[in-house]
Amino acid sequence: MSKVNIPNNYPKGCSDDSIKKVVEECQTKIATVNYAYNVVLGTSYYATIAEQGNAELNRRLSERLITNLEKSSKRQRELTWTIIIIGGLNLVLAFLKLF
Repeated sequence: MSKVNIPNNYPKGCSDDSIKKVVEECQTKIATVNYAYNVVLGTSYYATIAEQGNAELNRRLSERLITNLEKSSKRQRELTWTIIIIGGLNLVLAFLKLF
């Protein structure tokens, strides 16, 4: 059985693709080990490694989502003020047009 190559900086120091690769290798190893006999190292080790990788990917995704929500919220506030200003200018123009 081949050994899963886990980088020393796993998971926080790895790229998303590197984490995904390790998680996939661990999942494959779990599936293989579950059907093998005379296994020295059980699947709990690989499951833990895969869980750590998935947790790190979820944390990164959450950070990106929060950042995007903050940017979106800021943009929405800017657009709201722009709409208010344009509406106010339209009212002023309407009053000027009456006179």
